[in-house]
Amino acid sequence: MKLFSTAVLALSLTSINPATAMAGVGEDVEPHSATSASTSSAKSVTVTCPNGWKVVGTGGAVTGDRTAITRIKPKADLSGVEVHATEFGSGTPLPWTVTARANCAPGDFSLASKNGAQTAEASCPTGTKSLGVGAEIVDAVNGVHLTHLAPQGNLKGATAEAEGPAGTWSVTAYAICGKSSGAVLRSGGSSVVIGPNGSKSVSCQGDEKVISAGGSVAGKAIIGDVLPYESAAWLTGQARDAQTQQIRWSITPYAVCSL
Repeated sequence: MKLFSTAVLALSLTSINPATAMAGVGEDVEPHSATSASTSSAKSVTVTCPNGWKVVGTGGAVTGDRTAITRIKPKADLSGVEVHATEFGSGTPLPWTVTARANCAPGDFSLASKNGAQTAEASCPTGTKSLGVGAEIVDAVNGVHLTHLAPQGNLKGATAEAEGPAGTWSVTAYAICGKSSGAVLRSGGSSVVIGPNGSKSVSCQGDEKVISAGGSVAGKAIIGDVLPYESAAWLTGQARDAQTQQIRWSITPYAVCSL
């Protein structure tokens, strides 16, 4: 999966009042990322927020054909994000990398999680919104892949979905919750893809900034990269049978935006 390259503005680590940050998280978000070594085997990488800051948005990306992310997992204390990726199908003999992305901010945020067989919904506490999301396939085997990773429409939680052969595997949804009055969910709408690979972005409006990214694929497809940038969120995907040129599937990106 090709990793999109874009300029990211670094924000200065000045003293910020957490109460003010919670009112509108967008202006206080600082992006951080970490990339693994390039090898031809399954791998994980973790990115950490600056001391005292917490993860509000997550993301991940992989390079190489027939590779897929199976875990975008915020740490329990929201100090960082772990991303795991593996090969599927016949895999690839070439080396590839995985990148973890964390949007970090000061403030009081919490993590909610829920496990389910193929679908899981994590709910935020009353009075808070789902600012960011994560997902993890537990006991994953070859052929199990993420198909949905997104906040719920009312930002009351997060939903994760996975597909694959029958087995003991399950999926866990993670919701990063906080009291941000300005948070809103933006959808890029669904687009049909005919071919092995596809991508789509969704932009925030006006002066809004991206807090987190998510997305959904349907029709025998696999989620690839989920990347929150400053003013837009990117989602990539690929057909489950990457050798099939005319397979028809769809892709829908999501972004949580805030002033």
